[in-house]
Amino acid sequence: MTEEKEVATESNGQENNQSEGSEEISDLENSIIRQVEYYFGDSNLPRDKFLRDQILLDDGWVPLDILLKFNRLAKLSNDHDIIVNALGKSRSGLLEISDDNKKVRRNPELPVPEMNEERRKELTARTVYAKGFPKDSVLDDILKFLKQFEEVENVIMRKYQDRQTKNKIFKGSIFITFKTKEHATKLIESKGLKYNDTELLILWQDNYLQQKQEEYAAHKEKKQKKTQKGEEKGEKDDFKLPTGTVLFFNEGSDNLTREKIKDALTSLGGEVAYIDFNQGDTQGWVRFSKENAAKELSEKFTDGKVKIDEKEIPFKLLEGDEETAYLEKTVEEMAKRRKNMKNFKNRGSNRGKNFRGKGRKRRQDDNGGGPPSKVKADS
Repeated sequence: MTEEKEVATESNGQENNQSEGSEEISDLENSIIRQVEYYFGDSNLPRDKFLRDQILLDDGWVPLDILLKFNRLAKLSNDHDIIVNALGKSRSGLLEISDDNKKVRRNPELPVPEMNEERRKELTARTVYAKGFPKDSVLDDILKFLKQFEEVENVIMRKYQDRQTKNKIFKGSIFITFKTKEHATKLIESKGLKYNDTELLILWQDNYLQQKQEEYAAHKEKKQKKTQKGEEKGEKDDFKLPTGTVLFFNEGSDNLTREKIKDALTSLGGEVAYIDFNQGDTQGWVRFSKENAAKELSEKFTDGKVKIDEKEIPFKLLEGDEETAYLEKTVEEMAKRRKNMKNFKNRGSNRGKNFRGKGRKRRQDDNGGGPPSKVKADS
Protein backbone atom coordinates (compact mmCIF):
# COMPACT_ATOMS: atom_id res chain seq x y z
CA MET A 1 0.00 0.00 0.00
CA THR A 2 1.13 3.52 -0.64
CA GLU A 3 -0.34 6.83 0.42
CA GLU A 4 -1.18 8.98 -2.58
CA LYS A 5 -2.97 11.87 -0.95
CA GLU A 6 -5.42 12.72 1.80
CA VAL A 7 -9.00 12.09 0.75
CA ALA A 8 -11.47 13.73 3.10
CA THR A 9 -15.01 12.83 4.06
CA GLU A 10 -16.50 15.86 5.74
CA SER A 11 -19.56 16.99 7.59
CA ASN A 12 -20.71 19.90 9.66
CA GLY A 13 -20.61 18.44 13.15
CA GLN A 14 -22.66 21.15 14.82
CA GLU A 15 -26.02 20.06 16.23
CA ASN A 16 -29.01 22.40 16.10
CA ASN A 17 -29.91 23.34 19.66
CA GLN A 18 -33.61 23.57 20.45
CA SER A 19 -34.90 26.52 22.37
CA GLU A 20 -37.65 26.01 24.90
CA GLY A 21 -41.02 25.54 23.19
CA SER A 22 -39.51 24.86 19.76
CA GLU A 23 -40.46 21.94 17.58
CA GLU A 24 -38.92 18.61 18.39
CA ILE A 25 -36.13 17.60 15.98
CA SER A 26 -35.59 13.92 15.26
CA ASP A 27 -32.16 12.36 14.73
CA LEU A 28 -32.86 12.08 10.98
CA GLU A 29 -33.90 15.73 10.74
CA ASN A 30 -30.85 16.79 12.72
CA SER A 31 -28.62 14.84 10.32
CA ILE A 32 -30.30 16.45 7.29
CA ILE A 33 -29.87 19.95 8.74
CA ARG A 34 -26.26 19.26 9.61
CA GLN A 35 -25.47 17.92 6.13
CA VAL A 36 -27.14 20.67 4.09
CA GLU A 37 -25.67 23.37 6.33
CA TYR A 38 -22.28 21.82 5.73
CA TYR A 39 -22.78 22.14 1.95
CA PHE A 40 -23.56 25.86 2.30
CA GLY A 41 -21.20 26.45 5.23
CA ASP A 42 -18.02 28.50 5.52
CA SER A 43 -15.80 25.42 5.33
CA ASN A 44 -17.16 23.76 2.19
CA LEU A 45 -18.71 26.44 -0.01
CA PRO A 46 -15.55 28.50 -0.74
CA ARG A 47 -13.87 25.44 -2.30
CA ASP A 48 -16.86 23.58 -3.77
CA LYS A 49 -16.71 24.66 -7.41
CA PHE A 50 -19.77 22.64 -8.46
CA LEU A 51 -22.00 24.19 -5.81
CA ARG A 52 -20.62 27.69 -6.42
CA ASP A 53 -21.44 27.36 -10.12
CA GLN A 54 -25.00 26.33 -9.25
CA ILE A 55 -25.41 29.34 -6.96
CA LEU A 56 -24.58 31.70 -9.80
CA LEU A 57 -27.44 30.41 -11.95
CA ASP A 58 -30.41 31.61 -9.90
CA ASP A 59 -29.64 34.30 -7.35
CA GLY A 60 -28.10 31.77 -4.95
CA TRP A 61 -30.95 29.26 -5.14
CA VAL A 62 -30.07 25.58 -5.61
CA PRO A 63 -32.83 23.04 -6.49
CA LEU A 64 -33.23 20.12 -4.09
CA ASP A 65 -32.84 17.79 -7.08
CA ILE A 66 -29.27 19.11 -7.43
CA LEU A 67 -28.52 18.69 -3.73
CA LEU A 68 -29.73 15.10 -3.88
CA LYS A 69 -26.88 14.33 -6.25
CA PHE A 70 -24.65 14.48 -3.15
CA ASN A 71 -24.37 10.97 -1.74
CA ARG A 72 -24.51 11.73 1.98
CA LEU A 73 -27.76 13.69 1.71
CA ALA A 74 -29.29 11.13 -0.63
CA LYS A 75 -28.46 8.35 1.85
CA LEU A 76 -30.31 10.22 4.58
CA SER A 77 -33.43 10.86 2.47
CA ASN A 78 -34.46 11.57 -1.11
CA ASP A 79 -37.93 12.78 -0.10
CA HIS A 80 -38.30 16.53 -0.76
CA ASP A 81 -40.94 17.02 1.94
CA ILE A 82 -38.83 15.37 4.63
CA ILE A 83 -35.81 17.47 3.68
CA VAL A 84 -37.77 20.76 3.56
CA ASN A 85 -39.51 20.05 6.88
CA ALA A 86 -36.16 19.29 8.51
CA LEU A 87 -34.49 22.44 7.16
CA GLY A 88 -37.46 24.49 8.34
CA LYS A 89 -36.57 23.50 11.92
CA SER A 90 -32.99 24.81 11.69
CA ARG A 91 -32.22 27.62 14.13
CA SER A 92 -28.83 28.66 12.73
CA GLY A 93 -30.19 31.24 10.27
CA LEU A 94 -27.77 29.99 7.60
CA LEU A 95 -30.37 28.68 5.09
CA GLU A 96 -33.46 29.97 3.30
CA ILE A 97 -36.17 27.85 1.61
CA SER A 98 -37.97 29.07 -1.50
CA ASP A 99 -41.72 29.76 -1.42
CA ASP A 100 -42.42 26.65 -3.52
CA ASN A 101 -40.29 24.48 -1.17
CA LYS A 102 -38.18 23.27 -4.10
CA LYS A 103 -34.99 25.31 -3.63
CA VAL A 104 -32.50 26.19 -0.90
CA ARG A 105 -29.91 28.95 -0.66
CA ARG A 106 -27.46 30.44 1.81
CA ASN A 107 -28.78 33.53 3.60
CA PRO A 108 -27.66 36.51 1.45
CA GLU A 109 -26.95 38.46 4.63
CA LEU A 110 -24.20 35.95 5.48
CA PRO A 111 -21.54 36.42 2.76
CA VAL A 112 -19.13 33.58 2.06
CA PRO A 113 -15.68 34.34 3.51
CA GLU A 114 -12.86 34.61 0.97
CA MET A 115 -10.47 31.65 1.09
CA ASN A 116 -7.10 33.43 1.30
CA GLU A 117 -3.93 32.88 3.30
CA GLU A 118 -5.27 34.82 6.27
CA ARG A 119 -8.43 32.71 6.23
CA ARG A 120 -6.44 29.46 6.07
CA LYS A 121 -4.36 30.48 9.07
CA GLU A 122 -7.49 31.40 11.00
CA LEU A 123 -9.06 28.00 10.26
CA THR A 124 -5.88 26.15 11.18
CA ALA A 125 -5.72 28.00 14.50
CA ARG A 126 -9.05 26.45 15.57
CA THR A 127 -8.52 23.00 14.09
CA VAL A 128 -7.49 19.96 16.13
CA TYR A 129 -5.85 16.70 15.04
CA ALA A 130 -7.06 13.52 16.76
CA LYS A 131 -5.73 10.00 16.19
CA GLY A 132 -6.73 6.60 17.58
CA PHE A 133 -10.03 5.77 15.88
CA PRO A 134 -10.60 2.23 14.51
CA LYS A 135 -9.90 1.89 10.79
CA ASP A 136 -13.49 0.70 10.22
CA SER A 137 -15.04 3.78 11.85
CA VAL A 138 -17.85 5.64 10.07
CA LEU A 139 -18.45 9.38 10.15
CA ASP A 140 -21.80 9.20 11.94
CA ASP A 141 -20.28 7.32 14.89
CA ILE A 142 -17.45 9.86 15.17
CA LEU A 143 -19.94 12.74 15.06
CA LYS A 144 -21.97 11.16 17.89
CA PHE A 145 -18.76 10.87 19.92
CA LEU A 146 -17.99 14.56 19.33
CA LYS A 147 -21.43 15.70 20.57
CA GLN A 148 -19.84 16.12 24.01
CA PHE A 149 -17.92 19.13 22.61
CA GLU A 150 -19.73 22.32 21.64
CA GLU A 151 -19.54 24.25 18.36
CA VAL A 152 -17.98 21.56 16.14
CA GLU A 153 -18.01 23.21 12.72
CA ASN A 154 -16.37 20.58 10.52
CA VAL A 155 -14.91 17.07 10.69
CA ILE A 156 -12.52 15.56 8.15
CA MET A 157 -11.84 11.83 8.12
CA ARG A 158 -8.30 11.48 6.78
CA LYS A 159 -8.04 8.76 4.12
CA TYR A 160 -5.56 7.40 1.60
CA GLN A 161 -6.10 5.45 -1.62
CA ASP A 162 -4.79 1.91 -1.79
CA ARG A 163 -2.65 1.58 -4.92
CA GLN A 164 -3.83 -1.92 -5.78
CA THR A 165 -7.53 -1.85 -4.92
CA LYS A 166 -8.05 1.92 -5.46
CA ASN A 167 -10.21 1.85 -2.33
CA LYS A 168 -10.10 4.83 0.03
CA ILE A 169 -9.06 3.64 3.48
CA PHE A 170 -9.49 5.55 6.74
CA LYS A 171 -6.20 6.30 8.48
CA GLY A 172 -7.70 6.37 11.96
CA SER A 173 -7.21 10.13 12.37
CA ILE A 174 -9.38 13.20 11.85
CA PHE A 175 -9.24 16.99 11.72
CA ILE A 176 -11.89 18.80 13.77
CA THR A 177 -12.59 22.48 13.15
CA PHE A 178 -14.44 24.38 15.87
CA LYS A 179 -16.33 27.63 15.61
CA THR A 180 -13.80 29.36 17.87
CA LYS A 181 -10.34 28.61 19.20
CA GLU A 182 -11.75 28.67 22.73
CA HIS A 183 -14.04 25.74 21.93
CA ALA A 184 -11.13 23.88 20.28
CA THR A 185 -9.01 24.43 23.40
CA LYS A 186 -11.51 22.44 25.46
CA LEU A 187 -10.77 19.36 23.34
CA ILE A 188 -7.01 19.98 23.52
CA GLU A 189 -7.24 20.11 27.31
CA SER A 190 -9.23 16.87 27.54
CA LYS A 191 -6.71 14.64 29.27
CA GLY A 192 -6.97 10.89 28.68
CA LEU A 193 -9.89 11.19 26.25
CA LYS A 194 -10.78 7.75 24.91
CA TYR A 195 -12.75 6.48 21.94
CA ASN A 196 -14.07 3.08 22.98
CA ASP A 197 -11.05 1.76 24.91
CA THR A 198 -8.34 3.61 22.99
CA GLU A 199 -6.84 6.83 24.29
CA LEU A 200 -6.71 9.46 21.55
CA LEU A 201 -3.63 11.40 20.54
CA ILE A 202 -4.75 15.05 20.37
CA LEU A 203 -2.71 17.93 18.95
CA TRP A 204 -3.28 21.33 17.42
CA GLN A 205 -3.28 20.95 13.65
CA ASP A 206 -0.36 23.40 13.41
CA ASN A 207 1.72 21.28 15.80
CA TYR A 208 0.84 18.08 13.95
CA LEU A 209 1.81 19.54 10.56
CA GLN A 210 5.09 20.89 11.94
CA GLN A 211 5.85 17.49 13.49
CA LYS A 212 5.24 15.74 10.14
CA GLN A 213 7.48 18.26 8.33
CA GLU A 214 10.30 17.61 10.81
CA GLU A 215 9.86 13.84 10.47
CA TYR A 216 9.93 14.12 6.67
CA ALA A 217 13.06 16.30 6.75
CA ALA A 218 14.82 13.88 9.14
CA HIS A 219 13.85 10.90 6.98
CA LYS A 220 15.06 12.65 3.83
CA GLU A 221 18.38 13.56 5.45
CA LYS A 222 18.85 10.00 6.74
CA LYS A 223 18.11 8.60 3.29
CA GLN A 224 20.57 10.99 1.64
CA LYS A 225 23.30 10.06 4.12
CA LYS A 226 22.65 6.36 3.58
CA THR A 227 22.79 6.80 -0.19
CA GLN A 228 25.97 8.86 0.04
CA LYS A 229 27.58 6.32 2.36
CA GLY A 230 26.66 3.51 -0.03
CA GLU A 231 28.08 5.41 -2.99
CA GLU A 232 31.32 6.14 -1.16
CA LYS A 233 31.62 2.51 -0.10
CA GLY A 234 30.94 1.40 -3.66
CA GLU A 235 33.53 3.81 -4.98
CA LYS A 236 36.15 2.54 -2.56
CA ASP A 237 35.30 -1.04 -3.43
CA ASP A 238 35.70 -0.20 -7.13
CA PHE A 239 39.09 1.42 -6.40
CA LYS A 240 40.62 -1.54 -4.62
CA LEU A 241 44.20 -1.57 -5.83
CA PRO A 242 46.52 -4.58 -6.21
CA THR A 243 49.49 -4.96 -3.85
CA GLY A 244 53.15 -5.30 -4.64
CA THR A 245 52.83 -2.48 -7.13
CA VAL A 246 54.56 0.61 -5.67
CA LEU A 247 58.19 1.72 -5.95
CA PHE A 248 59.59 4.69 -4.00
CA PHE A 249 62.64 6.86 -4.79
CA ASN A 250 64.13 9.91 -3.02
CA GLU A 251 67.17 10.96 -5.04
CA GLY A 252 65.55 12.89 -7.86
CA SER A 253 67.24 15.74 -9.70
CA ASP A 254 66.08 19.01 -11.23
CA ASN A 255 66.24 17.47 -14.71
CA LEU A 256 64.28 14.34 -13.83
CA THR A 257 60.83 14.11 -15.43
CA ARG A 258 57.95 11.64 -15.34
CA GLU A 259 58.57 10.81 -19.01
CA LYS A 260 62.18 9.81 -18.32
CA ILE A 261 61.14 7.66 -15.34
CA LYS A 262 58.46 5.95 -17.38
CA ASP A 263 60.75 5.25 -20.34
CA ALA A 264 63.43 3.73 -18.11
CA LEU A 265 61.04 1.43 -16.24
CA THR A 266 59.09 0.46 -19.37
CA SER A 267 62.34 -0.61 -21.07
CA LEU A 268 62.77 -3.13 -18.24
CA GLY A 269 59.28 -4.57 -18.88
CA GLY A 270 57.25 -2.60 -16.37
CA GLU A 271 53.63 -1.53 -17.11
CA VAL A 272 53.43 1.82 -15.37
CA ALA A 273 49.98 2.94 -14.21
CA TYR A 274 50.82 6.20 -12.47
CA ILE A 275 53.84 8.29 -11.47
CA ASP A 276 53.35 10.48 -8.39
CA PHE A 277 56.09 13.03 -9.04
CA ASN A 278 56.64 16.59 -10.28
CA GLN A 279 59.83 17.90 -11.87
CA GLY A 280 61.99 19.48 -9.19
CA ASP A 281 60.82 17.10 -6.44
CA THR A 282 63.47 15.00 -4.72
CA GLN A 283 61.17 12.02 -4.11
CA GLY A 284 58.32 10.21 -5.86
CA TRP A 285 56.27 7.04 -6.21
CA VAL A 286 55.64 4.81 -9.20
CA ARG A 287 52.55 2.57 -9.23
CA PHE A 288 52.14 -0.35 -11.60
CA SER A 289 49.01 -2.01 -12.98
CA LYS A 290 49.30 -5.68 -12.06
CA GLU A 291 49.60 -7.55 -8.77
CA ASN A 292 53.28 -7.85 -7.65
CA ALA A 293 54.45 -6.05 -10.83
CA ALA A 294 56.74 -3.71 -8.85
CA LYS A 295 58.13 -6.60 -6.81
CA GLU A 296 58.99 -8.60 -9.94
CA LEU A 297 60.50 -5.57 -11.69
CA SER A 298 62.66 -4.64 -8.69
CA GLU A 299 64.37 -8.02 -8.94
CA LYS A 300 65.78 -6.91 -12.30
CA PHE A 301 67.46 -3.81 -10.84
CA THR A 302 71.24 -3.76 -10.33
CA ASP A 303 71.90 -3.08 -6.66
CA GLY A 304 68.32 -1.75 -6.43
CA LYS A 305 69.12 1.09 -8.81
CA VAL A 306 67.91 2.21 -12.27
CA LYS A 307 69.97 4.37 -14.61
CA ILE A 308 67.94 7.40 -15.69
CA ASP A 309 69.51 10.27 -17.62
CA GLU A 310 73.08 9.16 -16.75
CA LYS A 311 72.27 8.95 -13.02
CA GLU A 312 71.81 5.83 -10.91
CA ILE A 313 68.62 6.28 -8.89
CA PRO A 314 67.82 3.80 -6.08
CA PHE A 315 64.22 2.44 -5.94
CA LYS A 316 62.62 0.82 -2.91
CA LEU A 317 59.65 -1.58 -3.01
CA LEU A 318 56.92 -0.46 -0.61
CA GLU A 319 55.72 -3.28 1.62
CA GLY A 320 53.63 -3.81 4.74
CA ASP A 321 52.27 -0.73 6.51
CA GLU A 322 54.06 1.66 4.15
CA GLU A 323 52.37 0.15 1.11
CA THR A 324 48.95 -0.05 2.83
CA ALA A 325 49.07 3.62 3.87
CA TYR A 326 50.04 4.78 0.38
CA LEU A 327 47.38 2.69 -1.40
CA GLU A 328 44.64 3.79 1.03
CA LYS A 329 45.54 7.44 0.46
CA THR A 330 45.50 6.86 -3.28
CA VAL A 331 42.07 5.21 -3.15
CA GLU A 332 40.62 8.14 -1.15
CA GLU A 333 41.96 10.68 -3.63
CA MET A 334 40.67 8.68 -6.59
CA ALA A 335 37.22 8.43 -5.00
CA LYS A 336 37.20 12.17 -4.31
CA ARG A 337 38.15 12.92 -7.90
CA ARG A 338 35.37 10.71 -9.28
CA LYS A 339 32.86 12.37 -6.97
CA ASN A 340 33.98 15.83 -8.14
CA MET A 341 33.68 14.74 -11.76
CA LYS A 342 30.18 13.38 -11.10
CA ASN A 343 29.10 16.65 -9.45
CA PHE A 344 30.55 18.64 -12.34
CA LYS A 345 28.61 16.56 -14.85
CA ASN A 346 25.40 17.03 -12.84
CA ARG A 347 25.89 20.79 -12.77
CA GLY A 348 26.49 20.76 -16.49
CA SER A 349 23.28 18.81 -17.02
CA ASN A 350 21.31 21.29 -14.92
CA ARG A 351 22.60 24.14 -17.04
CA GLY A 352 21.16 22.44 -20.11
CA LYS A 353 24.61 21.54 -21.40
CA ASN A 354 24.93 24.94 -23.01
CA PHE A 355 28.69 24.69 -22.84
CA ARG A 356 30.88 21.75 -23.75
CA GLY A 357 34.58 22.02 -22.90
CA LYS A 358 37.04 21.11 -25.60
CA GLY A 359 40.53 19.75 -25.19
CA ARG A 360 42.65 16.67 -25.25
CA LYS A 361 40.99 13.76 -23.51
CA ARG A 362 43.21 12.19 -20.87
CA ARG A 363 43.41 8.45 -20.84
CA GLN A 364 42.53 6.49 -17.70
CA ASP A 365 45.06 4.09 -16.28
CA ASP A 366 44.21 0.44 -15.77
CA ASN A 367 43.00 1.07 -12.20
CA GLY A 368 40.71 4.06 -12.71
CA GLY A 369 43.17 6.95 -12.52
CA GLY A 370 45.39 8.51 -9.91
CA PRO A 371 45.32 11.31 -7.36
CA PRO A 372 43.88 14.56 -8.78
CA SER A 373 46.96 16.62 -7.99
CA LYS A 374 49.23 14.63 -10.34
CA VAL A 375 49.55 13.87 -14.04
CA LYS A 376 49.45 10.26 -15.22
CA ALA A 377 52.61 8.78 -16.58
CA ASP A 378 50.89 7.55 -19.73
CA SER A 379 49.23 10.88 -20.55
